[in-house]
Amino acid sequence: MIMALTAYAGFGMVPLSDEIIFWGILSGILHGVYILCLSRAYSTADISYVYPIARSAPVFVPVFAWLFLEEHLTVATFLAIGIILTAIYILHFEGQVVRGFKNLLGALKHQDLRWAFYTLALVVSYSLVDKKGMDAFLSYFPDQPFVNGVTFFFIEATIGFFLCNVYLFAKHPAKYILQTWREEWKKALLAAIATLGSYGLICVVLQFEALSAIVALRQVSVLMVVYWGCWKLKEPFGGQRLLAGVLILIGIFLIGSNSHSN
Repeated sequence: MIMALTAYAGFGMVPLSDEIIFWGILSGILHGVYILCLSRAYSTADISYVYPIARSAPVFVPVFAWLFLEEHLTVATFLAIGIILTAIYILHFEGQVVRGFKNLLGALKHQDLRWAFYTLALVVSYSLVDKKGMDAFLSYFPDQPFVNGVTFFFIEATIGFFLCNVYLFAKHPAKYILQTWREEWKKALLAAIATLGSYGLICVVLQFEALSAIVALRQVSVLMVVYWGCWKLKEPFGGQRLLAGVLILIGIFLIGSNSHSN
């Protein structure tokens, strides 16, 4: 929020249309609720269940993108999305893909896991809204895609994190929050910069590429985390991790080749 307000004060902001403002506010609300639901999910269930559910958006986004955004994907892109999603499940369920899908279906019966499914619904929702917002941005300002992406990110982040802070201060004593901030502010600042770089760039790319492909490619972050653990934490690679890495690379190649051919 401080970074956004500083940027606005220093560089100003071009007048935005009502359409862009609408999508920016809606995106901010969805992102704020998403963060709170994801936090609640992590506090009530194991991450091995929560994260695969929250990262299952590539299954549903193509359907809603077809209904609401009129996206028409090729067979190769659908195949790539399926391959990447399979790789994610291989990573999380140690190669037992069928068991993983059975676990997720069984998770529907567990009350504590409802927050993970709320998170999934919000990922799909904010993805659709952000795509609409960036399409609107590009139509009004076609010559500044990078500025468009960063500006939209700052709008939704300012609103989303404002809502999160209101909730946190309402639920927890202020002294504990401020104490945590004093102890962790360096990590928080680093995370803020990294988030600006990552999701800011996603907002830039949303102006030019199909939403379904972008949401699938975002899952590569899971592979990066796994390989970071293998390299930094000396965790064993394992055959399933190598297989997942190959599958994700195949999926990336299919999406990239299809996008290039279009």
